[in-house]
Amino acid sequence: MLNIASIRNCTESEGPGKRLAIWVQGCLKRCKNCCNPHMQPIKKKNLMTCQEIISIIDESRLSNNIEGVTLLGGEPILQAKGLSKIAKWCKQNNLSVILFSGYAFSEIKYSELDGVLELLEHTDVLIDGEYIDELYDESLGIVGSSNQQIYFFTNLYSLKDFKNEISVDFIVKNNRILINGWPIKI
Repeated sequence: MLNIASIRNCTESEGPGKRLAIWVQGCLKRCKNCCNPHMQPIKKKNLMTCQEIISIIDESRLSNNIEGVTLLGGEPILQAKGLSKIAKWCKQNNLSVILFSGYAFSEIKYSELDGVLELLEHTDVLIDGEYIDELYDESLGIVGSSNQQIYFFTNLYSLKDFKNEISVDFIVKNNRILINGWPIKI
């Protein structure tokens, strides 16, 4: 079971092209001015099986013509075992996988958390490192602060795909306005 904070079936703000975004619940980093502080507490939110999530991805692949999935949160590394199964399915179905983590790549690759290496094996792009508010730089595009790095594990994307202008999605659903992406800091 995965503890999911939110799923956006189709977004153009969480990586190149149309993507499905999965935000997991729970993070131990507690970055100052995190854009998702409500996803930090380690508490039950929406418990879902890998198969339920794969069904949602498959439906979005067919109806929205998504090119990939973005995993963020919270902290995806804390749920690497389940997310590795989802990432593997994505790769088997020609969908790219982008992973955001507050942990540095050096920490991730030596982590003893179950499924971490398998998740990395099925990831095209890793954006790593804690968000540091004092290092915020809107010229970095999808990367929030200048200490964070982008690692390309395949040649599917390049740096130019991640340095585009900052974008935000606004969606009206059930009389609520949903926003995701990285708005310019005021």
